[in-house]
Amino acid sequence: MARATQTRNGEKPQDAIALLKQDHRTVEQLFEQFEETEDGEGIPIAQRVCQLLTIHTQIEEEILYPAAKESLSSEGEEEGEMVYEAEVEHASAKDLIAKIEDMTEQDEQYNATVKVLSEYIKHHVKEEEGEMFPALRKSELDLKEIGQRLLERKQQLMTAMGVTEEESDAAPARKRATSKSRSGTKSQAASRAKSKSSGRAARH
Repeated sequence: MARATQTRNGEKPQDAIALLKQDHRTVEQLFEQFEETEDGEGIPIAQRVCQLLTIHTQIEEEILYPAAKESLSSEGEEEGEMVYEAEVEHASAKDLIAKIEDMTEQDEQYNATVKVLSEYIKHHVKEEEGEMFPALRKSELDLKEIGQRLLERKQQLMTAMGVTEEESDAAPARKRATSKSRSGTKSQAASRAKSKSSGRAARH
């Protein structure tokens, strides 16, 4: 029996598919943030993306894919082939990640390479969430038990790589939103002050 596992923030782990989908959404948000940055400013975001994708692909290959192969292969050749295709896509993504990690902000192809990785990951996620995950839902796999193992391994790799928790990924977005909110408040205050000043001038 798999032992109960707690996440670092004390919450019980989700099943395998929910956990992996959460990873997908986190990386998608980071890619969006990268696209909004000016030249050179997106380097830390791209580095973060590479770290998270490295961990994500590793836990899938070590834990999910072997179980999926065994389960889906019994369902038919087409279902089993999905896992092998996913592994090939992982290999290509890891080549791009390695290339990005070796590049610097002075490299003219840096942004373009990150963009290619983004599009590649979008395609991979679409196929995984649209085909493999539904097939796994219908299988007899214990997705909660696999989810616990994925979570444990993910946390091990994050610690080993010095990667912080995902909550920090939302910080840049919150910061921008807060900045815009403060800017809007200041603008409204200035507008009200101007209106009052105009009103006093008209009475005189």
